[in-house]
Amino acid sequence: MIAFIKQALKSRLLRCTVNAVAAFAITLVALSMPWRAEAQQTATASAPARIHVSVPQTDGRGMATLEVVVSAFRKPASGNIGGVVRLKKPGGGAVEVGRFTILPAQSITASNSDEEQRYRFEVTSALKQLGVAAGSAEVEVALIDRSSGPVPAGTELQLGQVQISMR
Repeated sequence: MIAFIKQALKSRLLRCTVNAVAAFAITLVALSMPWRAEAQQTATASAPARIHVSVPQTDGRGMATLEVVVSAFRKPASGNIGGVVRLKKPGGGAVEVGRFTILPAQSITASNSDEEQRYRFEVTSALKQLGVAAGSAEVEVALIDRSSGPVPAGTELQLGQVQISMR
């Protein structure tokens, strides 16, 4: 039996077939993953975090919700830090979908999902305004100081996960 397997694997046609089946299986698994993007994007005082997210197919009657997960935050010495969330069409304009404030106002580094901070935004009208019915979009999270002035240098916010779901 082992000799037969060794002889069969010497066949170039069989090896190519096995490789093709393996590539097809990997592609199928990747395409069947949920509509979300795992991110490790960081927003700083000078640059927003940007991440591409899949937009699931909709029949036009459902409600689309964007979930933004913050996995780490480095708080400055002073300031009331929050974020502005925008949804962008690839190669197009952006629509602000909401704002949030980091509470409690302290540095965090989540070691599990219970320690992460989650923010949800209703984005149905933003998707319609951008003309995105399915496919992909870009989510941008820019830091703001909600009390006054610019965001202090050294402030960082790290996204853990971003996803759009339909209800």
